[in-house]
Amino acid sequence: MFPKLLRGNYFCISLSIKHLYTFRFILLWLYRILLSLKERHMKKFFFIFILALIPFASTTVSAESDLPLNSEAGIIIDAKSGNVLYEKNMKKSMYPASLTKIATAIYAIEHGDPNELVTVSKKAAEADGSSVFIEPGEEIELSKLIAGMLINSGNDAAIAIAEHMSGSEKLFMEDLNEFLRKEVNISDTHFTNPHGLFDKDHVTTASDLAKITQYAMKNETFREYFGKKILPWEVETWDTTLVTHHKMLKGELPYKGITGGKTGFVSKSGYTLISTATRGEQDLIAVTLKAPSDKVAYSDTKLLFNYGFENFKSGKIDKKSKLYSADYSNTYTLNEDLYYTHSISDQPSLKTSNDGILSIMNQEGEAIESFDLKTVADVRNRNTVLPASIKKETIDDELLNFMSHLKDGEASSFLLKKSPHGIRSVAALYIP
Repeated sequence: MFPKLLRGNYFCISLSIKHLYTFRFILLWLYRILLSLKERHMKKFFFIFILALIPFASTTVSAESDLPLNSEAGIIIDAKSGNVLYEKNMKKSMYPASLTKIATAIYAIEHGDPNELVTVSKKAAEADGSSVFIEPGEEIELSKLIAGMLINSGNDAAIAIAEHMSGSEKLFMEDLNEFLRKEVNISDTHFTNPHGLFDKDHVTTASDLAKITQYAMKNETFREYFGKKILPWEVETWDTTLVTHHKMLKGELPYKGITGGKTGFVSKSGYTLISTATRGEQDLIAVTLKAPSDKVAYSDTKLLFNYGFENFKSGKIDKKSKLYSADYSNTYTLNEDLYYTHSISDQPSLKTSNDGILSIMNQEGEAIESFDLKTVADVRNRNTVLPASIKKETIDDELLNFMSHLKDGEASSFLLKKSPHGIRSVAALYIP
């Protein structure tokens, strides 16, 4: 009995690339025999025989739908695709505390000169809360202030950066909020200061903080600062080594694959935490807000990371890959890598429509992600010429789509259209 892959009027067969390579020569040999058969019922019989040789993908196992998070809000996302793997109150308006500094840092990195000297004002030097102990009139490189702000959570450094970038803290907040809306594309965040000290109007969401961090982690300089455990610190009145406050990052609460993090706390916000981790090709971002203690913030973060790594996998379609519309009239050459996320037990397949919408399908034939190829690829009209991997004379006009090739360890698939008389057409296996 076939697995339950029937959906609508099509069979969708998904199989591992590793399996394809293992059976490469057998499949191609059997396929040539299939094409040579004249009788329709013989083709149908022989095709079913081929399917019997191919191990089908396992049924998707649903992950837990509810995690026992004790933080008031939390989220875990795939940093490459942006897909939300789990969330609790992700759209609830919350106070972020020092997680604000991630936004201040990426704005300064992208819009400032790292080698430029920043003159510290009296206002910056006298900032409340955590500090890197800079003095009025002192000149410090912008890059050093950004690193100190992220690693030691210096509020004084945050104000000095803001004043240097925009002329005043007030103008900086206007610039930063506009940047977050237009460049990071978030809409539920409004910051009133560059450091995160409490203000009733200084609010964001777990979802927006995850997106800000996702955006920032694409920047190599930010990743370097965000992942630093220690930083030698020599200023006029202080010669020391700054150590990250993030307990996972500095090894106090070790976690496999941790790559960066930022802590936060004010009484109104509770304990807030953002962490990043990588295992293999999978990059995750975890956010927890308003935890009752730092112990809870870290345990919730570990819970989110474990859930993400144990239940999901990142998929990638490489830049420069060529895809074809369903009727083969257009060729799409990707100009950027495309990322998606799927259940770790699933082996997704590709489906491209005539109008250039690429859908990533799960084993049940449901779309789990889609891309408009017209916005991410160069398009060339093929004048209905089929790809070289498919011999036109062997394909009738009922062929829906051709086999799509994904990376090793992921999946390949081909779609066959049914008719009342059985399978009407078959696509050649395309194995580079």
